[in-house]
Amino acid sequence: MPIVRVEIAKGVATAEQKRAVIRRMTEVLVEELGRDPEFVFVLIDEVDTDNWGRKGRSLTELWAKTDE
Repeated sequence: MPIVRVEIAKGVATAEQKRAVIRRMTEVLVEELGRDPEFVFVLIDEVDTDNWGRKGRSLTELWAKTDE
């Protein structure tokens, strides 16, 4: 029972893009590991940009700075 967890910043992917990610991740595990797609789980966690940081700053701060 493979589980794939994908974490992305909230608001960066459309519902259609998330469906495509789920479909493609499932396809990879079916093709490469021979798994039954019935038992492949893909979880997409959308993390608020205030709760995700790099370079010592939140993504909210970093992305606001690039808008200037």
